[in-house]
Amino acid sequence: MIEIKQFSELTDTDQKQLFGWGEDIFGVQPWNLQWRRKDLRFVLYNDGIPLSHAGILKHTVTVNAVEVSVAGLGGVVTVPEVQQAMSFAESEWKLDAGLLFCRPPMVSYYEALGWEIVESAVIIEQPNEKIPSPLPVMVFPFDEFHWPAGVVELQSLPW
Repeated sequence: MIEIKQFSELTDTDQKQLFGWGEDIFGVQPWNLQWRRKDLRFVLYNDGIPLSHAGILKHTVTVNAVEVSVAGLGGVVTVPEVQQAMSFAESEWKLDAGLLFCRPPMVSYYEALGWEIVESAVIIEQPNEKIPSPLPVMVFPFDEFHWPAGVVELQSLPW
């Protein structure tokens, strides 16, 4: 039986099943970034075995000093729960857009799902400094929202 469950934290068993199958499964170790914890996790199970994961968090960024509420998406292991997570963020959290940090080889995949590249700089926080994101950043505007142009200040660790 296939089901999607929501959690604030994963069990150790689910964590190992979903993420313990390789070193650097997201391919981001070369950037040596610190990452923010997610507020909510969506896990896809098949007969009680966790197969897919997406984490989201609620956050406000500024774009040219204008506040924009976003659902940060991260820790995506497979596709099915991505739309569930973004649907939740739009309908339950009433946010403006989804925002994710993307490995370059995955950009075209997310573009095919309706995500758009943020063309301007995205400034992220790290323990001792603010830096431009070394990874492409993508947005998924909800409803009729139009992503504003300009430098994005994340005011947080990336997710």
